[in-house]
Formats: sequence, structure tokens, C-alpha cells
Amino acid sequence: MQGRTISLATILLILSIIPVKAQFNTYSAYTRFGLGDFSKPGIGQNQAMGGTGLAMHENNRINYLNPASFSALDSMSVYFDFGANAFFNEYKTEDFSNYWANMNLHHIVFASSIGKNFGFSAGIVPYTSIGYNIKQEYNDYVTGDAIDYIYKGDGGIMNFYVGTSGKFFDRVSVGVTMKYLLGRLTRERYLNFPANSYNSTISTEEKFKLKNPIFSFGLQYKEVIKEKYFITLGGVYDLASNIGAGVESKATNTFYSQGGAALNDSTYIYSTVSLDADTISSDLTIPQKIGFGVAFGITDKFVVTGDYYMQDWSSTLSGENHRLVNSSSMHLGAEYTPDAEALRGYLKLMTYRLGGYYSNSYLEVNGHQLKDYGITFGVGLPIKSRKTSFNLAFTLGSRGTTDYSLVQENYGIITFNITLHDLWFYKRKFD
Repeated sequence: MQGRTISLATILLILSIIPVKAQFNTYSAYTRFGLGDFSKPGIGQNQAMGGTGLAMHENNRINYLNPASFSALDSMSVYFDFGANAFFNEYKTEDFSNYWANMNLHHIVFASSIGKNFGFSAGIVPYTSIGYNIKQEYNDYVTGDAIDYIYKGDGGIMNFYVGTSGKFFDRVSVGVTMKYLLGRLTRERYLNFPANSYNSTISTEEKFKLKNPIFSFGLQYKEVIKEKYFITLGGVYDLASNIGAGVESKATNTFYSQGGAALNDSTYIYSTVSLDADTISSDLTIPQKIGFGVAFGITDKFVVTGDYYMQDWSSTLSGENHRLVNSSSMHLGAEYTPDAEALRGYLKLMTYRLGGYYSNSYLEVNGHQLKDYGITFGVGLPIKSRKTSFNLAFTLGSRGTTDYSLVQENYGIITFNITLHDLWFYKRKFD
């Protein structure tokens, strides 16, 4: 195991210092509902191709979207991949618009062969996030006093996964992943009387913690024709899982007089009074998820791929003006490398990617199911070899509408990641 450029100790150290609390990487009114905003699928290579990957069985990247892909790594390859993304969002109603931008760490993942025809991968990738700050102004019909309802939320859930796969009959690969969801969603509500200093402010806070794992199974079949052309079929199945939840709730009453007030000689009211605090365990079921994919092309040169997902959320987490419904999404992508073996001309070694997606989201608000669609493109820049690369992905998309008293969100996402490749278990003749 000589000549490593990546040490296992370094990988484990980096994974151990990643914060469990998910980063705040969205700012959307729609994240008030359900589990928030689900992340775009995959790392940079996947996202530049419309989020595809169910049928991608390649040995130059980590593809955690289908655990069956881990067996594509040859018996001496080790990969380490980390990346970040930047968000640029515009929010529009019929009368107003607003803008927001942010940047966060996106993922850290690791993959390695564990013998001939077997692979292993582990990492931390985003799952969902919430972020909003909404103020609704009303007048009390009885007293005429101004009333402000304020809603705030932040936090998110990260997916820590461990998976393995094996290849059989040189064509069929099967894999399994255990996903453990870590993080916290915090939602707060305030009732405020801005024009009346004699009234107190009432606030409630909920902190939502997930627990228990989700298991995902993957299958891929790859047929190579004339040692040049290929076609791959892929599928994934996530088991329905009652992951459970710990919900911390707290209600407080705050008086404008910071020093509090004495009602009589024996009773003193402080400026902040806790009305209620409780922690309960509740059932939360993540429904089963099914995905199918196909890819075809020319080995090491060109690939076209497409994925389809469906998941039925209709029996979980509904409210007064929203409900969760059956969701589905379609993803298309293409990748082209002019000449992976070129000795001259760096542009010939670069990989060019293009894609798009269309989604019927799991959220229905005011009787209207949200649509999310966009285009993607990107490039892979090889470093020393095609298997070590710097990747850029750009996403331009839109979600929602200004009709039905809703908000339209136009967004841009820049994702960049570095894929590091090394050979382990390889004994050099000369050192």
C-alpha cells in the first residue's frame, strides 16, 4: 500500500469533524411545510446532467444515487470527493420580489474497492433543509389593534450513508445502502402587538429531530457491445421507514417591560415566562421510493441517460392550507469527452455535461401541486488523469407560480467538487 496520495486517517478525520447539524442552505416560504426543501440529487457530475445517475456505472466517480454503482471501481481504486455550492434566488409574488444568496459545504464522500467485483462507499450528503422568515400583518376586528404573525425556520437534515455492492456474471450489480438522517429542523411562531406596549408577545418553538435508518437497494445491468458501445439499466428501491421523531416544543410569554412587574407583595411577573415545554416522540414514516434509469453511449466518450422517480407522500404530514401528495420527477442528461486518451490539447480531455429535470413536488399548497423544473450544464476538468478532476455544475430553475396566492422562486445553483483518485493495495517494484 505504498505511494498513497490520500491517507485513510485523513479521510476519517475529515468525516469526524463534519458538524451533525445541517447547514442552512435555503430560504423559501415553502419550507414551512413537510420536511422542507429536498436537495438536488448527486454530486457535481450528476447535477450537471440533470440529477441523473441511476444507470451510471462508471469507474471515474462516486455515484451514491444507486448503490449498485460502487462495484464499478476497479480492485485498486480509491476515491475521495468533497464539494460546495452557492445559491442565488429570486422570490416573486404578484406585487413584490426579493433576493437571497448563500454558500455552503455540500458533501464529503469516500469510495473504495473491497476486492475484485466489490465496492464500498460512505459519506455525508444533504437531504433536506428549511429557511424562512415571514411576517403577516393584520388588524384585530374587535379592538382595531395591529397584530403581526411572524414565522421563522432554519436548519436541515443530513444523510450519513454507508453502502456496498457486488458484481455478478460480469453484467449484473446489486447494492444496498443504509441511510441515517441527522440534523434538526427548528420552526418558530410569534404573535406580536406592535402598537400596544401593554400587550405581551407570545411565541412557540418546535425542534424536530429524526432518528432510525432508511435502507435502499439498487440494481444495475450493463451490456457492452463490440467492446465499444454500452447500454445500462438501473433501478433503486427505498424501503418505507418509520424513522420516528423527537419533537421539542416550547411556548413563552414575553412582556415589553424588560424588568418585569409586581402584581402584589408576593407575586412578581418576570419579563419572559415559560408557558409550556415538552419533548415527545412521534411516528414519522418516510414512504417507499422507486426509481428507474437507462443509459447508453460509447465507452469513455459519450453517454445519454435518463431517470424517473416516484414517491407517495399522501398519508403523511398535512395541514390547514397544505398537504403532501404523490410526487414524481424526470431527469435527462448527457456527457461528452472528445478524446479521453489525447496526448495534446487539453480541451479534448475535458468532459462536457448537459441536462434538465421536471418535478411534481411532494407539496400541495392552496390546492395547487408545486412544479419544479430547470436546465443544467457543466464541465469536468481533469487533473493529471481523467479519474482525478475538478467539476463545475450550473443549475437554472424555477419552482411555484405567482397564481393561487403563491410565490414563484427562480434560482441558480453553482456546484463545484473535487474528485481525488488514488491506487491502493498496489505494490510498486521500485519506490
